[in-house]
Amino acid sequence: MNYLKKILLVLFFFFPISNSFAVVTEIDNQSFSVYESVLPTDGSGGIGGIHFNDDGKRVFIIFVAHKELGSDSGNLYVEEFTLSTPFDISTKSTSYVSRCNIKSHGISIVPYDLEFSSDGKSLFYASWGSSDYIYRYDLTAPYNLTDCAYKHRSLDLDTTDLQKFNSGSVPHNKNRARAVSFSDDGRKVFVGFQGVGSNYNTKVLEYNLSTPYDLTTISLNGGIDLDGTVVNLNSIVFSSDGKRFFVTDHQGTERDVTQVSLGSSFDTSSYTIDGRSDLNAISGIDQLKAIAFSKNGLKMFIGNDYTDGTHLDDRIFEYDLKCPFNIISGRCPEITEGDRTGMAEAQIEIARRTIEHSTNTALNRLKWIRRNKDNQNLTSQNIKLSFSNQMLASLSEAVKISTKPKKKIKNQDVFYWSEGSISIGRVGDTDISSTKKIGTNAITIGADKFTKNKGIRGLAFRIGRNDIDIGTEGSNLDTDTYNLTYYATAPIKDDTKFIDTIIGIGALKSDTLLVLDGQNITADRKGKQVYGTVKLKEEIKKDNFTLIPSGQIDLGYTLLDDYQESGKTAMKFEKQSIHSRNARLSIAAVEQLENDKYKMKRHGKLEYKADFHRSSNIKYSYVSDTAGTEHDTKLNSGALHNLNGEVGIDIIFPEHYSVFIIYERKHAFGNGYTDNIYIAFGYLPHEDTEYAFSINGSENLMSKFEIKKSINGYDLSFNLNDDLTNLGNSKEASINLNKVF
Repeated sequence: MNYLKKILLVLFFFFPISNSFAVVTEIDNQSFSVYESVLPTDGSGGIGGIHFNDDGKRVFIIFVAHKELGSDSGNLYVEEFTLSTPFDISTKSTSYVSRCNIKSHGISIVPYDLEFSSDGKSLFYASWGSSDYIYRYDLTAPYNLTDCAYKHRSLDLDTTDLQKFNSGSVPHNKNRARAVSFSDDGRKVFVGFQGVGSNYNTKVLEYNLSTPYDLTTISLNGGIDLDGTVVNLNSIVFSSDGKRFFVTDHQGTERDVTQVSLGSSFDTSSYTIDGRSDLNAISGIDQLKAIAFSKNGLKMFIGNDYTDGTHLDDRIFEYDLKCPFNIISGRCPEITEGDRTGMAEAQIEIARRTIEHSTNTALNRLKWIRRNKDNQNLTSQNIKLSFSNQMLASLSEAVKISTKPKKKIKNQDVFYWSEGSISIGRVGDTDISSTKKIGTNAITIGADKFTKNKGIRGLAFRIGRNDIDIGTEGSNLDTDTYNLTYYATAPIKDDTKFIDTIIGIGALKSDTLLVLDGQNITADRKGKQVYGTVKLKEEIKKDNFTLIPSGQIDLGYTLLDDYQESGKTAMKFEKQSIHSRNARLSIAAVEQLENDKYKMKRHGKLEYKADFHRSSNIKYSYVSDTAGTEHDTKLNSGALHNLNGEVGIDIIFPEHYSVFIIYERKHAFGNGYTDNIYIAFGYLPHEDTEYAFSINGSENLMSKFEIKKSINGYDLSFNLNDDLTNLGNSKEASINLNKVF
């Protein structure tokens, strides 16, 4: 039976090791030995810890018992090297650019592993001896080693209170603190212990810190027993989402990295040992000690302690991974954070945003017609500027153009209109997603006419261009959208109750570019959508006061095609459904005031919006994953309950001028709020004269101003075109005379 157990144990570890070759590839190794010419008599040296700063252009190394020879003999250092290309050790500086002398602060122990606080203002390392501690040094500026100062150390980690995380004896003298890592908030510290003797007692313990990064407030919270899996533990590092950690080990002829998955971020109460990978079968590694990952987890770095008996050659090995933070075949993780999640969220946002903008454009057209139904010509040329950034004001409905007032409109008359829109926004990073900078420009052209029952029906065609920059490494989503929308409104009773109806279809075409750790991953994706809106509105008038209650239901469905990315770490995505389902109830009030100088309307609105469908599931797998593991991840956005309020004023002056001002606040419960200011200026021209201003954004941002007058059947027009991206240098003016026979 014992013999069978040994065979099964060998098979258990053999297959993960064998399968790991497909997901781990060495691409480079570089020497980081500062003094290679002479071997220290005490055998000192060895890279004990590696840490990169956030942008990957600075790497920090702590040397295990590294005693510099010469006049500074006996000093211990943390050293900084620069990289001209992020996370590319082949571009390292020829020598260190700064360092912190640990020994100068009265510390003469053997340092192991290296960790920094999330703000880069404190560094930490583990040490063992007669007692085991974690040491902290503070820096005056993030990642600035030139002025480091010893702060404090933890309590003695060999005490029973800080060791006994499960039943059984606690062999204090057989524990060596060799590894250290922190949770993102600094309230948890994880320490790896290497045991000695026949009972190794190798483990990773989880400690709480009542004050972030304050090692004097440490208390034991749990841990993981790694006996039988890890022997000579040297270093520990977590994935960026805290759901995996990795420990280094060398035992016999193997040079292993063990991967452990956690049920929750930075929580050892539930875990699975995924397996281990023997890097000695890939690279010639003498003693595997330090470990680090790139920001997106697609590169792994291993510190090697090597001597040929004459001189040191401490090196860092760089490896490419086929999927982030994974070294075991068939264990590629789900999309949980960063630019990957940002890209998935951006595709959902574009689908929902396109439906909303197409719907709102049609509804705005219907409201404007009702407001101007006594005008002869209901042609309009509008420019709308909007900003999703909370700190920016937005210009919503700009110049409204109507010509030739007070001429009876015939039912068969068709009116043409257009509206351009430019949207600029920024969505800050979240716990799961990178920052997204959003730019949208669109042009809508439409035609409508009155019906026999004094209603309106029409068609609108919208072409949009959406550009979303994701994160800071160059990831981008470009999407072209095409939407055809049918809209109609009809009075229900006495021209005071209306029902608005919207039905539309659309198509999307996206180009995706993900830049992950310097690697370009590209893809094309198409999609189709259908949507509809029903809005009921009533105007209750009493003297100069009007109360306007309304209810609205929005439905939308987008189906994105399946697609496969090109490039390293590429993924395959299945078809994806995105639903939109909103219900709105609002009450608005308008008060009309008038004197000899102007007409004024004061108005306000309070709206409740329920967003019933705020999630979308994405199904995907990694192209490199030979096991074909498919993931199903739900992404959530928005809030169920939303409260929107606005106050505003309309002022109509003599000589055809008007001004409209609206302040709006949108509050999403549990998800913050946004503030918007809308300012519109209007001008009603003289009879037979038409004014129009429009902006069309494509590669350039072009504006057009036109004055048109009809004289005895001839159309005389003046046009002024300008490139807003190159003001003063790209202008065009023309005068045209036209007559249709």
